Amino acid sequence: MPIDDSELLTDRAYLTGVQYRTEKNLAARQLVYAYQQPKIDLAATVIDLAALGGAETVAEIGCGNGIYLAELTRRGHAGRLLGADLSPGMLAVARSGAPTAGLLVGDAAALPLADGVSGVTLAAHMLYHVPDRRAAVREFRRITRPGGLLLVVLNGADHLRELRALVHTAAPDAGLRAEAAWVWSDSGQAGPGLDLDAGAELLAGPFGTVERHDFTSELAIPAAQPVLDYVRSLRVTQSLSDPDLLVAAVASRLSGEVFRVRTHCGLLICR
Repeated sequence: MPIDDSELLTDRAYLTGVQYRTEKNLAARQLVYAYQQPKIDLAATVIDLAALGGAETVAEIGCGNGIYLAELTRRGHAGRLLGADLSPGMLAVARSGAPTAGLLVGDAAALPLADGVSGVTLAAHMLYHVPDRRAAVREFRRITRPGGLLLVVLNGADHLRELRALVHTAAPDAGLRAEAAWVWSDSGQAGPGLDLDAGAELLAGPFGTVERHDFTSELAIPAAQPVLDYVRSLRVTQSLSDPDLLVAAVASRLSGEVFRVRTHCGLLICR
C-alpha cells in the first residue's frame, strides 16, 4: 500500500530527503507553466504588487529553489535578502540565482531569525507543508518589523482541477483508491491542504489587514510528456511500489489533443 499522501504533505523527513532533496520534482511542476496562456510571471507579479522601495530586508521562508530571491536579485534589490528552507538541497539551487543572499536551513515554526529582522516576509506555496500553521504565522509576525509586510502565495480551490480529475480517474488502475489520489494537490481541495480562502482566514487574526489578489489563467499543454512528468513528480505517485502504473494509467486517458487546465493562485498581502 502507498504511504498516505496526506501524511507526506507535512512529513519533514520525506520533504527533505525525497520530494525536495533536489529541485527535480519541483522543477517538473514549474516547467508545465511554460504552457500557460496568458502567461503569468508569478514572482514578478508578486514583487510588483508589494511595491518595494528597494532597501527593505526581504526574508523568504520556504524559499525552495529561490525563484523569488532570483527575481529580486535580477532587479538589483539593494536591501538584504534572506532565504530559509528545510532542504539543504533546495538552498544549494537557490544560491545560484541569488549569490549574495543569506541562506539558512530553518523550520517555519521556529525560525532562527531575530525579532523584526524583516521588512518584507515572503511565504510562497509553502504553508501547506507546515504541520503547525498557526505557529508558522506567529513566527512570520515575529520576524516582520512593525509596519512591514507579509506576502503569502497560495492556490485557489479550483487550481489544476482538470489535472486533478485526470489523476483521480486513473488512480484505481494503479491500485489506489480514487479518493486517496485526490489529496495529492497542494492547493487545499481535500485532506490537510490550505487554499486561498482558508489562508486568508488563518492570517486575518494575527494581521490587521489581509489584501487579496487572485490570478487566473489556463495551461494549454500540447503533448502528453509534460503532463506525465508532472504526475511522476507527485508524492502520491512516488509512494507507489511501481510509480509507472499511475503514469501509464494517466497516459492512457490523454486524448492526444491539447490538454487544457485552469490555473488559479493568489497573493495575500498582510499588514
